[in-house]
Amino acid sequence: MPKNRIASTRVRRSVFCAVTFPALVISVSGIASAQVITEFPPQLSLSPVAGIAAGSDGHMWFTDALANRIGRISTAGIITEFSISTGQSSWPTSIAAGPDGNLWFIERNANQIGRITPAGSITEFPIPTANSGPEGIAAGPDGNLWFTESSGNKIGRITTAGVVTEFPVPTANAGVIGIAAGPDGNLWFTEALDKIGRITTTGTITEFPTTPGSYPNSIAAGPDGNLWFSENSSSKIGRITTAGAITGEFPTTTAGSGPFGIAAGPDGNLWFTEYELGKIGRMTTAGLAIGEFVTPLMSLTGPKAICAGPDGNLWFAEFGQEASPFGRIGRITTGDLEAQWMFVDVTAVGPSSNANGVLEAGETVQVAPAWLNSDIFNAVAFTGTASNLTGPAGPTYSIDDDSTDYGTVDVATTRNCNNAGSDCYAMTVSGARPSQHWDASFTESLSAGSTVHSWTLHVGESFPDVPTSQQFYTYIENLFHNGITAGCAGGDYCPDAPVTRAQMAVFLLKGQGGKNYTPPPCSETLFADEPCPGGPFVDWVNQLAKQGITGGCGGGNYCPTDPVRRDQMAAFLLKALHGASYGPPACTETFTDVPCPSQFASWIEELSHEGITAGCGGGNYCPASSNTRGQMAVFLVKTFGLLLYGS
Repeated sequence: MPKNRIASTRVRRSVFCAVTFPALVISVSGIASAQVITEFPPQLSLSPVAGIAAGSDGHMWFTDALANRIGRISTAGIITEFSISTGQSSWPTSIAAGPDGNLWFIERNANQIGRITPAGSITEFPIPTANSGPEGIAAGPDGNLWFTESSGNKIGRITTAGVVTEFPVPTANAGVIGIAAGPDGNLWFTEALDKIGRITTTGTITEFPTTPGSYPNSIAAGPDGNLWFSENSSSKIGRITTAGAITGEFPTTTAGSGPFGIAAGPDGNLWFTEYELGKIGRMTTAGLAIGEFVTPLMSLTGPKAICAGPDGNLWFAEFGQEASPFGRIGRITTGDLEAQWMFVDVTAVGPSSNANGVLEAGETVQVAPAWLNSDIFNAVAFTGTASNLTGPAGPTYSIDDDSTDYGTVDVATTRNCNNAGSDCYAMTVSGARPSQHWDASFTESLSAGSTVHSWTLHVGESFPDVPTSQQFYTYIENLFHNGITAGCAGGDYCPDAPVTRAQMAVFLLKGQGGKNYTPPPCSETLFADEPCPGGPFVDWVNQLAKQGITGGCGGGNYCPTDPVRRDQMAAFLLKALHGASYGPPACTETFTDVPCPSQFASWIEELSHEGITAGCGGGNYCPASSNTRGQMAVFLVKTFGLLLYGS
């Protein structure tokens, strides 16, 4: 029978910005341009990261092998980790996105296949062959998952319901490792005994020999309709057609590189990890190696799996080596210019603009995208052109100024048209509101690198009871746009209503996990006044408790209908941001109405030090006051770094 478990811890990691970034970006060889490598450590920094995959939820997912966890990392670097089990080291390795919207992963030591939902609920399925040594896993064209068994010498197929079928590999002790879906509707896999295998979805296997001593490892479908594979021993990248003809084995830039993982990049090239050298390599479909990019600790990092992310970058898993038993999640850019965010209606451009940072219907506003030059060796000069401003039918969408000049942007620097001293784009949206959540979009084309990006323009005045003059208007629009709230009732937001403890659970977990986050169904009653199964908030409250963010209100209760006080909110926010084990520095009496020491003084002061609150006015914090829905919008936007006009 499958086993279900869930536990979660969360950490927030640094994001690349200006020159103080958490990754050392080094070098370029061959004819490649500089790329930026950023690294994010998992929660247990000594744990090797073995596998990585892009999920259907817009996040990257990875296996934290030694910690026995599956991790989720947003493209901004926010990490959440989910424990697979307790008292057992299952050693999770490869991971792949399934056709059911879940992630599927290998548990090598436990001889199991695991499934994790985007909300973090884990189910495990045993492999029939004992000690099969599962290695690679991939989604097949038939709606199933396929995996390799290196010790069992079989290819396995598992349905999304968990039913496993196994197919023996003809060559004895072949050492099957990597597997990938091919463009021909079959699955392709590597054999350590110098062969590439092909298996149909009905289980027919054909094998094709490679050069002796090549040790094929990982395999991936290329952008050219062929399959590409890494040759770990010969330090080459191989190409095989769907007919089984090996049409090239191309050397990497440096001998002895030990290529491991391989993936097709959004730039039309093949990207691969060089395990022995701690580098990321790139190769054209003609077999020309066009660069090696050094990870910060080079040969100590041991990069393994690699895949394309939803952000146009490549993400890779750093397993570490014997001399460096710690892992990282790595990200490498594929181009020199990276979209960051937009300033919208921050600077007035005409009589209709109120310069409140939000586009409203009937306004002509300045739109100022910001771009990062991620090349640390070369400044980049570029201009931009805006086009195709569209949105829901009914209103009128017009671009009033379609060009801008970013000037010459220095290395590792972010710039928008305002700080470039140029005029910016100007745009107008007018007409009756087509829906409560109203977004428009436009395309920006840059003159450098053929970069094209689609930007989203949120249109404000979403709630009748939140006019533009409302104190928390911009924060409420931000929260609504990011899907953290849909309002209260009747199309309103109710900004002055107090937030209940039940509502707070939803706010915090959606702030953490994003608009698509849904907690796993409750499996037990944790609080007497929130029975399981029960009302609409029990799943959220239980998950908040399991993450260690709350212990209830005392006496075995949660007090779901009680308003959240501002002093309590400080602790909730910081634990949600930094993790259950976080403790703030000792207080120094920042607010006149918060004596130091007192129960929440240190939490409140740290909330202020992190720029999340400035108090309630007059040097006070108003700790005993109820937290309103308007105030909650500010807290959540600042705590989780939500952007109204992000990339």
